[in-house]
Amino acid sequence: MFRSLAVVCFAVLLWMPARAADTDGAMPPFVTSTALTDWLARHPSPLDQAPPHARELFIEALDFGPRGVRSFPYAELAPELTTAELAEVQRLLLAEALPLPGLEIEEAARLRAARAAGALAGPSARVLAAYRDWRRTAEPTEMSGLAIDRLTTEQARAGSDAGEDLRLLHRAALERAEEFRDDARLDTARALHARLHAEGLVTRQDHRSLQRLLLVSGRIDEARTFTAGVPEARLPAVPRFDVSRSPEQGTVRIWRIDGDDGDVPTLRKHPLDLGLRIVVVTSPGCGFSRAAAAAIPSDPILGPIFARHAVWLIAPDAIADVAALRAWNLRNPDAEIGIAVDAAQWPVALDTTPQFLVFRDGQLVAHVSGWRRDGSDRDALNAALAQAGLLHSTSGSAAPANIGDTTSGHR
Repeated sequence: MFRSLAVVCFAVLLWMPARAADTDGAMPPFVTSTALTDWLARHPSPLDQAPPHARELFIEALDFGPRGVRSFPYAELAPELTTAELAEVQRLLLAEALPLPGLEIEEAARLRAARAAGALAGPSARVLAAYRDWRRTAEPTEMSGLAIDRLTTEQARAGSDAGEDLRLLHRAALERAEEFRDDARLDTARALHARLHAEGLVTRQDHRSLQRLLLVSGRIDEARTFTAGVPEARLPAVPRFDVSRSPEQGTVRIWRIDGDDGDVPTLRKHPLDLGLRIVVVTSPGCGFSRAAAAAIPSDPILGPIFARHAVWLIAPDAIADVAALRAWNLRNPDAEIGIAVDAAQWPVALDTTPQFLVFRDGQLVAHVSGWRRDGSDRDALNAALAQAGLLHSTSGSAAPANIGDTTSGHR
């Protein structure tokens, strides 16, 4: 999976240990990689289905703490395990399994049969070392990935190897192209994807990753053509973009998703007035954002204020997830999510969720990050609303201020 706005929230959500389930030596929760490796050597698990290099990369990328595993490096396992197997690995390491998509059963069988028959050679030492070094970089930069970039370019030009080198480099090329958004990297990713497809090694998630890359890179027509060319992948429909009433340049703009249930979702560009506005930076993939969306509308203090003044917003890359957002909006009419058109128009990065931005007269006057399910951080949000004049008090007797709806434009 790509590095995305859900990563920060997702990592915190995973800071929950799995329950003990074994009485023979080390057992969950595992606090070191050695403890986990020892346990896996003595017990069958879905990780046995992953090739050795993928299993090693996954374990190397795990973050261990005194209470157990604190992260789940999904990108290393999703290309190797089925959705059900991924859930089993999560249950082994974590207290809660999230619905992460993996291989379909037929895809897993096809790849494992090719590997068993010797038709899918393991990765070369050169490619595996470059891939491992790139993955170990905490904050990827263009310079830190030069080695993997060279190899992806070589692989795209060579057109020979059809083994695990191709699969690893295809994965890296997609991620590097999304991180840095230049045409050369995107074209390399497309070339490697075409080769993977021709060799019969491509998966539905591979197709989805390329579709996503084309969408977030602004290649909408190419994404539409690509999607039509792989009907077997059952990819989400590429949305229609209605800019018939496009706001003036310089106006803060968001995409609103039509609430109909047609086969192809429609996005309409709207201006957003920040005269007196709460902007909730959110993501359906973030557990804390979901908790906020469930609690705030029914809260006797926050509910009326948010109903009048709040907009729920997600980062521009969600343009690749419109179908899922439309489904969310239909289920959560009091927390409908719009998509930012231009991240540069916002005073904070939109890749951490949830965040509460409070504006008055177009200026950011307060900024609160996070939402605890137990409500213990509610005072910080109340204080932010009081600073904007939306609450009379930040004490336990806080009440909405008697302010008319001073915003204009689309909610």
